[in-house]
Order: sequence, then structure tokens, then C-alpha cells
Amino acid sequence: MPVTPEEAALLEECFATTAEISAGFARIPQEELEAAKTCYASRSGLFRATFPPQADEDDPFATFLGLWSDPDFPCFDADLTVSADPGGEGQVAYIHGHEVDVSALASLIQKVCKSALPFGFEWALVTDQDRPGGFGGGYFVVTETEILGGSTHWLMHETLQTLRAGA
Repeated sequence: MPVTPEEAALLEECFATTAEISAGFARIPQEELEAAKTCYASRSGLFRATFPPQADEDDPFATFLGLWSDPDFPCFDADLTVSADPGGEGQVAYIHGHEVDVSALASLIQKVCKSALPFGFEWALVTDQDRPGGFGGGYFVVTETEILGGSTHWLMHETLQTLRAGA
């Protein structure tokens, strides 16, 4: 996806931050809260502006952890590559991996990559065993205010529900 240099740097910082915040760090014991505050204070001004502390939360990373449906496991399970745009305009971010948290990535793109919006991406779901639900995929279209789409299983289910309701 095409991004500005600032967005590329923020994406890289977000990926680095997830590496620093282990699954156990998500629910911070009181004695480690000062370490979390120190870590948060060391983030860039753009990171802190994009993911400001929540007034009702002690954990300064609460807004950032809100990207995940399970904030106790903040991991994109993806790799990020940023390179110069071949067209000479800005940079290009490429996110890929296995068992990627596509919902968290859609939320990250919505918060961080404003210049790329609206943006869409697809994913595939495959398994090496022939079983129901073992194959599929989906898509997300990310706008400034919405994240549309979902898995092919969810889309199929919604279409069937609509058809059954109209019958």
C-alpha cells in the first residue's frame, strides 16, 4: 500500500512496539506499570498522538492494545517491508505472513495509513487437511470511518441468512 514516509515510520514503530510488548505484558501487574509508562514515553510523538493514553486506564498502551480483539495477545503475526515507491511517490508498505491477525491489521491501517484510504486487501485461509471450514479467505475495505468486509465464511453465512429471511 502506498504510504507517506511518516506513516511508514509509524508502521515500523507499531511493529517494533508489538515485539517489545509480549503477551504477558498486555495485562501489566501494578509493579510493572512504571516500566510500561517509561516504555510508552519512549515512543515517538506521532505514536503517542495516534495512540493516546485513555483517561480511565492505567496502562498507557490501552489505545494501542485496542487494535486487537484480544488485547492480552497483541501480535500481528505478520512481517512488514517498507520500500521506495517505484513511481517515485512516497513509500510502499507490504504486510505479509502466516496466521496473520487481519482484523488488527485493518484497524492499524485505519489509524496509521490515512493517506492510503480507502484501501482494500484480501487474505487466504488454507489448511493441509480436507475439512469443513479449512479453506476460504476474505477481504477488508478500510475507510477513515469504517472497516467493511470479512471472511468468506461470514459473508456466505450472512447471504444465507438474508435468503432464508426473504423466503
